[in-house]
Formats: sequence, structure tokens, C-alpha cells
Amino acid sequence: MRLKTISEKLENQKEQKWDVYSVPIDELKMDYEPLPKIRVLHPETDRVASHPLTRPAHQQLAERLDIPWKYYERMLQEETILLADNVNTWLAGNGERKFFIRGMGNDIRAILSDRYRVIDHLSVLMCALNELQGKAEVEDAHLSETNLFLKFKCSDLKAHIRGVDDEIIGGILLANSETGHGAVSAKPRIFRVLCLNGMVMESLATRQIHLGSGGTSLDDDKVFLDIRASIRGIFEQFGTVVDQLKNTTDVMVKDPTLTINNVIREYGLSDKQKENILVSFGVEKDRTQYGIANAVTRAAQDEEKFESELELERLGGKLVEMKPEAFYALSQN
Repeated sequence: MRLKTISEKLENQKEQKWDVYSVPIDELKMDYEPLPKIRVLHPETDRVASHPLTRPAHQQLAERLDIPWKYYERMLQEETILLADNVNTWLAGNGERKFFIRGMGNDIRAILSDRYRVIDHLSVLMCALNELQGKAEVEDAHLSETNLFLKFKCSDLKAHIRGVDDEIIGGILLANSETGHGAVSAKPRIFRVLCLNGMVMESLATRQIHLGSGGTSLDDDKVFLDIRASIRGIFEQFGTVVDQLKNTTDVMVKDPTLTINNVIREYGLSDKQKENILVSFGVEKDRTQYGIANAVTRAAQDEEKFESELELERLGGKLVEMKPEAFYALSQN
């Protein structure tokens, strides 16, 4: 998704968002016809409205009421009257607890602790763009029900790992959730020009937890100053990342197929992903820790879903961040 597209989408969503703070849990009630909805009192209009829930919001409600998700989901699909009875029973019996309800359009999209601090996607994007001031471009952006991901690439940060033909470009993966599905975080991301793949380095990440006084906070300015500082810090660590990558070119792999099979098993990847990684390895046949990591991230390009692509980019980063002895363990029978 291009920068203009993501900006317009976030601006449009801004007009559709609504929040209800500090809702006493026993004031909520689930209706079950024609589909499960939660009744919410909107203080600004003093009106009660019934709202359907997104799937992530259903999952949060189940978690907060200690209803096992597998059981909750079965009731949601097969017995909505029973679901409403269960939910309403536990809503009524939870004493002084309060929720923070987030909605968009007619839907409830999140049921959160009343201590949750809002850090909006659009604010994170604008904060990043203000800090970068044209020094980096948005390589890709992805917006889901639960998360925003922004991939930035900075052409001023370049290095060569194995000669002039193996160039990398430094960048950042910026992530945020408005619905309690992860902290705002900034992580180094490397773009390898040779095979057009990306690699995310988790160990050098910074993050801001969404906890505070609930809703917006007087600490917002500090949060965004921290995000800007994190971006600068990641650029300053580019040399460290380059050294990590170069070190992995000296860690040899005797049996690449065995190592890849062990990676597949260790990280629970699918047979299709295994096939793609083996094919990707065959392109360069680099029998090193660096080569195995790049086979994984090259295979990420074959993933249809953004989240699956990102998971392989993260896995590639984990592999290069491993100490040699830990990586050698992956090459053993």
C-alpha cells in the first residue's frame, strides 16, 4: 500500500472512530438476535445502542470474562442464546471492573482495560514522517483490523556484505495497534537489493506499551518524542546490524537441507514454506548462516498474506541474530 493510500485510509477511519471510557462492566449486556451485539451507553448522547463485535473484539471479551475461546467460538457459531446467557452472567458478576470500548462505524472493535492509552495510527505515521523529513521512503504499508505496519527504506544507509554485488539498505519496521494487539514499536529492517527481500531485527527493537491513565494522556508528547528518538537510534545502529550480518557469512553449514528442515520443525513452518525456502536456497547456494537466513527471507516474497510474509522476515532476522553455537545446533541430527 502506498503512502498516499494509507494516509487517506487513516483519515477516513478517523471520522468513523468512537470511544466510550470507563464503562462499568455490569452496565454492558449482550443481545443475541439477529446476531450477538453488546449494548453500550454513549454518554455524549445519553443513548443506548447495540453494536456487533469484530472477531478480535469477541476474542477480547472472551479473555476478559475468562471464557475459553474454543467454547466461546462454538457458541458464537451454533448457540447464540447460550452465548448471551454466558456473557451476561459473567458481565453481571464482575463487581467494580471497568472497560474501555473502542468502535468504528457501527462495530465494537476492541474491549480493553480502562488503563489503556490510545496511540492512534495516524499520529504514529505523522510522527514518523516528521522525524524522517524525506530521508526515507515508505516501501510498503499494511492496515488490518488490529494493526498498522509501515516499512521504511532509507537510501542514505547502504553497505555491502559480500562485495559490491551484495548491497543492503537500512530501514525501519514501525508497528502499532489501536485495539490492544501489540505495543507501538520500531525495529531495524534491512532491504537486500540482490533478491529484493527484507529482514527484521527483533533484538534491537524499541516499544511503547499502551498503558496509562486510559484514553488519551498528558504523556502523549513524551510518547511521540520517544518514537522519534527510537527512529534516530535505529539509524545510528545500522553499523551494528551490518557487523552482525557480516559475522554470519563466516558461520559455515555442512548440510543446508538438514538445517532448513530443522528450522522448519523448530518454528512450525508449513510444507509449502519449506518448499519455497529450499527453492530460494538453491538460487544462491550460500552454505552459511547468512545464506540460510536469506533463503528464508527470499521465500517471504512467495507468501500471499502480509502477516505471513512479515513472520518470515522476522525469522530471517532471528537466524542472523543467533550466536554461532545456537545456529550450529540447528544443523545437527
